[in-house]
Amino acid sequence: MVLLHNAFRRHLRAMPGLVAAVAPEDAARARRLVDFLDELRTGLHHHHTGEDELLWPILLERAPADAAPILRMEEQHERITELTERAAREGAEFAVAADPSVRDRFAGTLSTLADIVDAHMADEERCVLPVVENVLTVPEWRALGERGREHMPKDRQLIFLGFVLQGAAAADRRKMLAEMPLLARVAWRLLGRRAFAEEYREIYRTEPDW
Repeated sequence: MVLLHNAFRRHLRAMPGLVAAVAPEDAARARRLVDFLDELRTGLHHHHTGEDELLWPILLERAPADAAPILRMEEQHERITELTERAAREGAEFAVAADPSVRDRFAGTLSTLADIVDAHMADEERCVLPVVENVLTVPEWRALGERGREHMPKDRQLIFLGFVLQGAAAADRRKMLAEMPLLARVAWRLLGRRAFAEEYREIYRTEPDW
C-alpha cells in the first residue's frame, strides 16, 4: 500500500512542472502528458473505490472506536474526485492546442491535487493502516489488491508496475518482486522493464533512475 501511495505521490507531484514546461502550441507533448495523467487518475480512482467498497465497511464494523478517521478518508476521497474531474476537463482542453492560459490553470489544479493526495495518503498511513493491521485478515487484504489489478488492462500491468517500482528503495523493490508469481517476475525482467523505460523517457525526457 505504501509503495503504491508513494508512486501516486511521486508522479502527481511531478505533473505540474511537466505541464508548465510545455511549449505553447506543442499539442503532441500536451496530449502525451494528459494521457499519462488519465492513467494516473484511473489508477487512483480504482484504488479509492476499492477502499470505499472493501475496506471502510469492514473497518467501521470491526473498529467502531476508530470511525472518525475512516469517515474522514471517505470525505477526502470525495474532494480528490472533484479535483481529478476538474483536472480531466482542463487536461482535455489543454490537449487540443497547448494554450498557455489553459496550461497555467491546469498546472495550478494539478499542484492542488498533488498536495491534497499527499496529505490524504499521509493521513491514511498514520491513522488507518494501523487499524487495518489489527482487524483485517490476510485474504481480505489481498482481495483489495486483486480488485485493483482486475480493473487494470493486462497490457498495462507491467508498465504500471514499473511506475510503482521506480523511485522505491532497492530493498522495497526486491521485496515486492519476491512476492510476485514467478511468471510475473520473468515477464517484468524480459519485457516490462524495457517497455516501462521507454514510456518513462517519453514522459520525463530522462532515463529512469533506479
